[in-house]
Amino acid sequence: MKTKLIILCILFWGVAGAQYTKLHTFNGENGGEPRGSLVFDGPFLFGMTHGGGDYNEGTVFRIKQDGTEYTKLIDFNSSSGGRYPWGSLFRSGAALYGMTYEGFHGTLFKINANGAGYTHLFFFGGSNGSKPTGSLIFDGTFLYGMTSMGGTSNFGTVFKIKSDGTGYTKLLDFNSENGTYPYGSLFSDGTFLYGMAFLGGTNNKGTVFKLKPDGTEYTKLLDFNGENGMYPYGTLISDGIFLYGMTFSGGTEDKGTVFKLKPDGTEYTRLLDFNGENGRSPQGSLIYHKNFLYGMTFAGGISDYGTIFGIKPDGTGYTKLLDFTGSNGQYPFGSLVYNGGFVYGMTSLSGANTKHKGTIFKLKIDETVGISANHTATACSVYPNPFSTSTTLQTDNFFHNATLTVDNCFGQTVSQVENLSGQSVTFHRNNLPSGLYFIRLTEGGKMIALSKLVIEYE
Repeated sequence: MKTKLIILCILFWGVAGAQYTKLHTFNGENGGEPRGSLVFDGPFLFGMTHGGGDYNEGTVFRIKQDGTEYTKLIDFNSSSGGRYPWGSLFRSGAALYGMTYEGFHGTLFKINANGAGYTHLFFFGGSNGSKPTGSLIFDGTFLYGMTSMGGTSNFGTVFKIKSDGTGYTKLLDFNSENGTYPYGSLFSDGTFLYGMAFLGGTNNKGTVFKLKPDGTEYTKLLDFNGENGMYPYGTLISDGIFLYGMTFSGGTEDKGTVFKLKPDGTEYTRLLDFNGENGRSPQGSLIYHKNFLYGMTFAGGISDYGTIFGIKPDGTGYTKLLDFTGSNGQYPFGSLVYNGGFVYGMTSLSGANTKHKGTIFKLKIDETVGISANHTATACSVYPNPFSTSTTLQTDNFFHNATLTVDNCFGQTVSQVENLSGQSVTFHRNNLPSGLYFIRLTEGGKMIALSKLVIEYE
């Protein structure tokens, strides 16, 4: 069943360096308590709610970026399959892929962006995984994900499956020593899959790990010990040099941390200790944009309902951009996504609605805040854009030994090309799915070109 609601009133909050806009309030009937992040598809944002809808078992929805044309695409119903999605959608071509936390031991499904063609691709059975959270990633052939429970020891699994639901392969069983109960998503650098487990490891406080897409070469990169953080909920991101993440607890104040480390597990650095006033207990992931990391905390801030913040990758420049106060939402579970000067996100509760079922919002980011003094981008053009196979970035000035980095809308680096010289770079899509991306050309540590890319459906 599809329903369409038009938002007639939009609220604004002015904050230092940012402007908050509440796009939508969940009321139960149209969904409630989202526990994931949004994804882009042209003018629309797509997402899921953990509860609400016709059966109070969750929904898939879409909404325009200005808050209009909210449309409920599906109501989850345990009698016909999955329920209670706890994570985010992944878009490839005209299809959206996602997972539900329950319904047998959880399900993997796909649905078209117009709401048609809902299909159960896979039912988890316990031994092959149970209660999936997070999101899926795609390499052009296989979808990769994790389950928070199930497997040989019932501590969770890493798996891959073809996009038509065939070829399911369990790549890893979590076994306490290598981690237990992963709640986030995987990240791929093209060679390894990286992830975090909420518990387990040497100190039973969580781990960072990597493994090959065929399940081989598992390596535990870090054991959390409390001082360096503990209990990570979210997903790692990369700037091409370091991996960045957050922990729910641990650090100096035992209220969570922001950290970075190299992909080989070296050079761990704790960038920020949350202390309550600046936020606490983050459950989502970071995004990277213009030399700043942006994220949310589940609680803390003025009202202890959560915050939005920015921080530089070296740990300096922390800025609290927003305090959630209840009327503008409270307790954000997921992560931010970026597009056109705004970050978009959801809160799991409140929104000045008597049913307190959460909000969808956007926050205007002061673009000058996210560019450091030595990062001055020159004029550039990208053509064609949108594109389906390849596109060319042309700059006004010559560059030498430059690096082209491509990030998705979650701030995760999905492609990087080094040792570039000249005035133009041709970028090939390869296996990247359609969607919104951001490219940056750097030379000697300085930003020399920035632009946005849109990859079309093939």
